[in-house]
Amino acid sequence: MSEETTIRRGARNARYTTVPNHVFEDVRLSMEARWLLGYLLSKPDNWTVRMGDIRKKGACGRDKARAMVSELVDAGYMEREDARKSGKFNGLALVIFDEPQGERQPETESVTSLPQTEKPATVEPATANPPLVKTEALAIPEDRIEREREREPEENPKTIEARGWALLKDWPGFAGMPKEPAMKVWRQMTPEDREKAERRFPGWLALLKAQKKSHVPAPSTYFGQKLFDEVPDPQAAAKPLFVEAAPFGPLWMAARLKQLVAGPQVDRRKLTSFEEQLVADGRAEAESLYREKQVRGGWPAVNAMHDRASMRQGVTVATALEPLAGMMEAVPVDSEAFEAWKLEHALRGWPWLPDPGRQPVVYFPAGGPGALSEFDAAVRGNTDDGGNRQAAE
Repeated sequence: MSEETTIRRGARNARYTTVPNHVFEDVRLSMEARWLLGYLLSKPDNWTVRMGDIRKKGACGRDKARAMVSELVDAGYMEREDARKSGKFNGLALVIFDEPQGERQPETESVTSLPQTEKPATVEPATANPPLVKTEALAIPEDRIEREREREPEENPKTIEARGWALLKDWPGFAGMPKEPAMKVWRQMTPEDREKAERRFPGWLALLKAQKKSHVPAPSTYFGQKLFDEVPDPQAAAKPLFVEAAPFGPLWMAARLKQLVAGPQVDRRKLTSFEEQLVADGRAEAESLYREKQVRGGWPAVNAMHDRASMRQGVTVATALEPLAGMMEAVPVDSEAFEAWKLEHALRGWPWLPDPGRQPVVYFPAGGPGALSEFDAAVRGNTDDGGNRQAAE
């Protein structure tokens, strides 16, 4: 059996880079770090790159981008150099090697963090470097790093500072006390713990009050000892059982049609003596009289809804009807669809809507009268009978 190659290369015309094979075979590096090294080695000399560029090209988050850079530093493929000018740090320069520069211990400091500027050296730093097969100075200017941090509020020191002071300013029993010790602890907390400390603070105060504590611990204690872990996250507000439904809206119409498809609530098929005489004299048909009486009084709750709607007042309906409301669509008043629904009501002996006034649309089941069977099936699956509390009262 003939063997077929599985790697097919096109003609090498342009935009190709020669990269040593070991770059992609170094088992010390993750696949992501190998990609980053290959990507950086493909760039021209003096290529300027930002962490945001790595995140964008690598389709990854900030932490993953930093982890890849740290891997390259630890493996000796990347070296950090301080870019100085006039005794001050202007940025962070990263030199890339296509050969590892010996074994290195993992750095405890974040590779992408800016160097400290206190007491800058007054002499020029040594510039001697080992011979490089290929180097690329990747200067990350300080102002660009700050702009990236401004775009990432969770990493922005100004935002962290403002959040801390906002939490401390009204701390019970802490007025006039030095707040910097607490702020120092606040800055050292993880982003997750800072969020929990803010989110759970009201619940923690409520717990102290319930325990009748006479003293509120200092904020540095609250932060440092993670007292916020003593209380759970605040629970979302319970969903109300009933809500106000505006007239002619989807929830209002769901409550209305639910009662109509269930059939008349009051039997109006009994004729009065006068009506029987009209039928006997041939001046009226019994079926027409039955239908008219049903429209007028077969659904008292629906009629009550209509009375309130004519005064532009809604009704209280059960939130359990929201799935039925989701089946509704807007129907413009006086449109063909509107007239089709009006005819359907007449054929079924249902009471029609009161004058919607300036209401531009009313709501009915999507798909027109032919979709009533689906709505009816959904109603039968919805056993809540509090669909219209006010109308039933």
